[in-house]
Amino acid sequence: MKWTSGAIATVRRQIHLAQEYRSRLISDVVTGKLDVREAAKALDEDGSGGDGEQEVLLETEDRVGENLGEDQR
Repeated sequence: MKWTSGAIATVRRQIHLAQEYRSRLISDVVTGKLDVREAAKALDEDGSGGDGEQEVLLETEDRVGENLGEDQR
C-alpha cells in the first residue's frame, strides 16, 4: 500500500503543477507578457491549426517555462 500512497502524491503534485502552469499561461496571455498572435494566425490559415499550431504551442510552452524559471530565481 506504500507505493500507492507515493503514486497518489506524485499524481497530485503533477495536477497541482499543471493547474499552476495553466493559470500562469492565462495570466501571461491576458497581461500581454505572452504574444499569441502567431498561434491565432496558424489557426486562421486553415481553420484546424495543423502542424503550425503544434509548433506555436511548443514555442509558447518554452517561453512560459522560461518565464516561470525567471520568477523562481
